Amino acid sequence: GEAAQGNYTVSYVTGTLTITKSGDLSVSGTPYEGIYDAEVHGTAATASVTEGTTVSYSVDGGTTWSTDVPTIKDVGEITVQVKAENSNYETATASYTLKVTPKAVTVTADNKTKTYGDADPELTATVSGTLGSDTVSYSVSRASGEEAGSYTITPSGEAAQGNYTVSYVTGTLT
Repeated sequence: GEAAQGNYTVSYVTGTLTITKSGDLSVSGTPYEGIYDAEVHGTAATASVTEGTTVSYSVDGGTTWSTDVPTIKDVGEITVQVKAENSNYETATASYTLKVTPKAVTVTADNKTKTYGDADPELTATVSGTLGSDTVSYSVSRASGEEAGSYTITPSGEAAQGNYTVSYVTGTLT
């Protein structure tokens, strides 16, 4: 405005308008928990404000951050920290968990027969529950004895094998 205004001399002093960051930014991730299925799980987190917002993830407690979405396939558990950063908002953070539990597998000894005096047939077992080309390790043995009768065939091995929890079912040699 003008300095001379009628009976007054007006001077002007500038002021400051300060725009502070809004606290209205939020972020959330979708947890996952399921039995091993040979698939990859994990979806991108969502922020309440998308324009100008960068979403980052950390799976090591916040030491390193990346915009790559964390995923899980094999048995295990991952805690994901997620943050949404925008120059007009306070940084928003959240965490969620991705967890895959072992799939049940059964190894069942195949029943066998032989005639007294003959050599034992090959002892085998049937595996059910593995996915794709996955395998589990086991061995098969039988109770000792050569007289006519029934003998237990026992498959055995580790219960925990990678993405699987293995149970064993006996068979019979007659």
